[in-house]
Amino acid sequence: MKEGFKKCLYEHSFFIKAHERGKILIVCLYVDDLIFTGYDERMFTDFKKSMMHEFDMTDLERMRYFLGIEVLQEHKGIFIHQRKYTHEVLQRFGMDKCNLVLNPIVPRFKLM
Repeated sequence: MKEGFKKCLYEHSFFIKAHERGKILIVCLYVDDLIFTGYDERMFTDFKKSMMHEFDMTDLERMRYFLGIEVLQEHKGIFIHQRKYTHEVLQRFGMDKCNLVLNPIVPRFKLM
């Protein structure tokens, strides 16, 4: 809060800092993990410096995982998925070698 962030009224883990020139920085804090976004590189740099001065932190650069969700950042957009988690669940239950079916149920399969 001493850095000028305001708590979002609608989402309890989001904080927003608005700059006088209309630029914003949005921070999502979850226990001891945080991610931030915006569109001003200087605000990113200043935020990282202030957080690293205050807390023992590691800058992991571009986000690849957050709370078990994989994040792909490409020029076409940002994509999220849980491929790794899904594979681990299939392995845990011995289903990682099962036949792939694109439909939830095989068409014309008769249930008995």
